[in-house]
Amino acid sequence: MITFRAASFFLLSLPLFAADFQNGQAARAVFGQSSFTSHDTGIQISSLVVTQNRLFAADTSRHILTFDVNLLGNLRDDRGQHSTGGCSLCFPAPVSQTNESVMPGVASVSVWGKTVAVADAANHRVLIWRDSSAPRPDRGPDVILGRLSESSSLGASTLVDPVSVALDGKRVFVGDVALHRILFWNSLPLTDDQPADGVLGQSDFVSSRAVDAPGPDTVATPVAMTSDGFNLFVADSTARRVLMFSPGDMPLAPNALVNSASLNGGALAPGTLVTLHANNLTETLQAQAPDTGEPLPRRLGGVEIILDGQPLPLLMVSPTELQAQLPYDIAGRTGASLYLRLEHSSNVLVTPAIAVKLTAASPGVFAFGDREPRAALALHVAQPDQTSGGTPVTDDSPAAPGEVITLWAAGLGTVLESGTTVAGKPHEGPPALVANPVSAQINGQAAQVVSASLPGGSVGVYWIKVVVPPDVVPGSTAYLSISQNGLTSNAVKLAVGPAPR
Repeated sequence: MITFRAASFFLLSLPLFAADFQNGQAARAVFGQSSFTSHDTGIQISSLVVTQNRLFAADTSRHILTFDVNLLGNLRDDRGQHSTGGCSLCFPAPVSQTNESVMPGVASVSVWGKTVAVADAANHRVLIWRDSSAPRPDRGPDVILGRLSESSSLGASTLVDPVSVALDGKRVFVGDVALHRILFWNSLPLTDDQPADGVLGQSDFVSSRAVDAPGPDTVATPVAMTSDGFNLFVADSTARRVLMFSPGDMPLAPNALVNSASLNGGALAPGTLVTLHANNLTETLQAQAPDTGEPLPRRLGGVEIILDGQPLPLLMVSPTELQAQLPYDIAGRTGASLYLRLEHSSNVLVTPAIAVKLTAASPGVFAFGDREPRAALALHVAQPDQTSGGTPVTDDSPAAPGEVITLWAAGLGTVLESGTTVAGKPHEGPPALVANPVSAQINGQAAQVVSASLPGGSVGVYWIKVVVPPDVVPGSTAYLSISQNGLTSNAVKLAVGPAPR
């Protein structure tokens, strides 16, 4: 088995952050769908109201749907009791449904205390009265946002079709269906056309693309919004769902999660060993050996990494890094929502959610070193059917043309004997062949793959046996990569010497 490299870390001071929304963040929960990426059936909502931990949604077929917000639990709750698989923050069905044609409130007006905000879509603007109880209630608004002109370029002040608006006592949110996004101001704007502080549904202020398939960080048509003072609920009618966005105490980079073998981000496969980099995760380095035969913990050093509401099994946490394994039961999903829960001696902090892209296979090859391309972690194989042992391939003991070598990999996805694989637990039984075929390339030419499997006792680390092509030039450094499901891994260096006599 592989022992992950760990360094000593100094104790970092822990700054406190006010809970806030993050530019381009993902939703934490979804109503009306069984996952963040499903959308074939669901609900089409025209108006939202949240009160007393009940979310009331009026749909286009004259029904009022009621969702119980209490089922979400508190954002800072330990999610260990929810490690049952699936998405525990996805609610496809309401707790009740009533036939009704009218409900209190409309989507284009939001009131919080004495503040009133009105979405004026026809004039591409939002009107805000900071104190509606002041004398002369018929006076004009204190602030006007938007006022798009033909010469305006897309940015943090642009409003094209603002059909929804929400207040939460601190912030203003404006949903723009033409730009497929929500702009937010972290405090009530003081001046006309004041630029927004952040955006949801797009990665930045200059993006306005509509996506073909929904994800936890996309909002196709934000037709209605409401807030309970902390969470923002958004009716995304095109995707037939309601998303819930929650603020966090500290930021989490959108690309923080990578394949532990390739060190690359992008889409990740079921069972992948992943590494996440962030600051102030914990106070000390703690690691759990994956080869003890025991399941890995889902909380380590007070840290939980939570995917679709489920805490992931952890191998290691330090002040700036953690290593975990994705579950196998995410097969079939194309995206998920992830956030961190950090339990310290004096408080519990959470991050805003980020979106994680998922795919059937995302191959990565383990290697030594810090600079790319790194040296392959490979073994000589005495017999093609050898299942353990072997000496390392090094510059002093290079691989020979025509020789079979063993590589270690992560991200190869599900195996044919899928019932034997559980995230965070050593694989039981003999090696299980991967479900998606693997190919290999050395110096750009095809190399025969003898087998690709998950060996017994392994936690997310796969074995690949590859034949070095006989015409590789001895005494050179070869570059090897593997491919699977249309994706190619990182390239690793492989020392190649003369064939034995």
